[in-house]
Amino acid sequence: MFGNAFQCVISRFKSPQKIVNLCFIVVFLFSTVLTWREAVVLEGAYVANQRNSLDNVATLLDRQLQHSIDNLLFYRNAMLYALESPISTDRTRKSLADFDTFRTQPFWQLRLDLNRSLPMSGVSDEFVRNSPLLDRDDQTLHSELSSALELSYIMRLSNRSGTLQQHMFYASRSGFFLTNTPPANDPNIVSLYYRLIARPYFYSQSPENNPKRALKWAHTFNAGATTGQIVTASVPLDFNGRWYGVLALEYPINSLHNFLQQAKYDDHEGTVLLYDNELNPIASSLEHMPTHSLFTDPQLARIANVVTSAKQGAQGELRMDSRFITWAKLNNFDGLLIKVHTLEEGVQGEFGRISIVLTVLWVLFTLMIFASWIVIRRLVNNMFSLQQTLSWRANYDTLTRLYNRGAFFEIACKLSRECEQQGLPFSVIQMDLDLFKSINDRFGHSSGDKVLTHAATMLSDAFRTGDVAGRVGGEEFCIVLPDTTLEEATKVAERIRVRINSKELLLKQGNTVRISASFGVSSADEFSDYDFERLQTYADHRLYKAKQNGRNQVCHHD
Repeated sequence: MFGNAFQCVISRFKSPQKIVNLCFIVVFLFSTVLTWREAVVLEGAYVANQRNSLDNVATLLDRQLQHSIDNLLFYRNAMLYALESPISTDRTRKSLADFDTFRTQPFWQLRLDLNRSLPMSGVSDEFVRNSPLLDRDDQTLHSELSSALELSYIMRLSNRSGTLQQHMFYASRSGFFLTNTPPANDPNIVSLYYRLIARPYFYSQSPENNPKRALKWAHTFNAGATTGQIVTASVPLDFNGRWYGVLALEYPINSLHNFLQQAKYDDHEGTVLLYDNELNPIASSLEHMPTHSLFTDPQLARIANVVTSAKQGAQGELRMDSRFITWAKLNNFDGLLIKVHTLEEGVQGEFGRISIVLTVLWVLFTLMIFASWIVIRRLVNNMFSLQQTLSWRANYDTLTRLYNRGAFFEIACKLSRECEQQGLPFSVIQMDLDLFKSINDRFGHSSGDKVLTHAATMLSDAFRTGDVAGRVGGEEFCIVLPDTTLEEATKVAERIRVRINSKELLLKQGNTVRISASFGVSSADEFSDYDFERLQTYADHRLYKAKQNGRNQVCHHD
């Protein structure tokens, strides 16, 4: 059963051209699938490379931010410890006395040992009374001032090397502030304090706006900054149910720019940008921030839709136009890093060069397959045509286009056996052209060939379905008629005789001839013998009897 099925499948591809086409299609598909697989692996490696590259930048930035945040939390803990256990020294008591003297002045500044501490600057009682966010409580004021003076020592001695932040300060609701970049004792103290308490980082830390009392990030416009932007991390200072103020770190945009540019130098490819939680650009690895946004509004909406639901530290990638976008949400900053890798950068990079080589190899291999297909198909066509020609010449007579003697006898014997097995009648007609030698002698062999061709044509036209004819001699023809009785075969022979004799044939200019043929017919029924060669011999004897009786007739009996 399996063998029959296999034979059925093979039989559909008897044409060599189809087999060649199928083989080359399989080779082409196989090479394309392999190339596609390599492209998929290469794409996966490219995506992993881009994500790892951005992850390295995000990790370094998170470490820097974490160091700064740890410092900020340390300052707050130091303030809380000082509020809980205040220290009273001569210097502290003198500073508090000076404050009681200066508190009504529009601005003031307390200076301890400037080699070991930072000056404290503040505004008047009237300024505090006129601001709804401020509250100068005399019961806790001295304790807060003492704690702030202790913090000034710590801030003065702290080392900022290797960190991103530049400004660290404490802004109190009691009308004073402490910063590691102290201003001079001049009227700018009032405007500086006002800017500190007017920024979002300050009022966002009120108990109403920040009930969890957690660290918050703010990205605001700062007219005093070179870039017009400033990023601030802040924590509230609470003690015994009272909101004292805000400790904050400011990150200049230049320091963030420098950090991302260093990351760009280490990575060599792509543009890295830092965005806040509202997808406003903060810093870039480019030398200058782009004057125009790198993304359209729909593209920003698409990015926001992806990253909004993502957790801190999550990563992902997007494809936009000809750019590949990777993003990473930072753990220690309320924003994200985005890396933009353009097609041009990808082509010039390592993965781009590998992709080009892979594509070129696939194209070259495909061209080789196509060229080989053309050559081999042409060779196969030529061989198939030659095989068909040789096979035809081995089985057919080139002049009459009927079966030659060998092929005809083989087919006739096969048909006779089939008729014998099926119990069907089987007849044979032997035919010979009359006076053919005289035609060759009178008009030449070319005219004789023309007569033979004409006779073969008339013979073929008189065939029935299933009849087979062949040229078995110079001017002799034989016809086998399966499933045909002697009487029916005689009628067929008569029909052929009439056709041949009914037309005059133009042999040369002005010379026409009417040819005739004699026929001998035999049948397996009359001899109870299905042997083709014997039946052909019987028919041949009757053929000569027809010639002896005057030619141009059919003889079907002895």
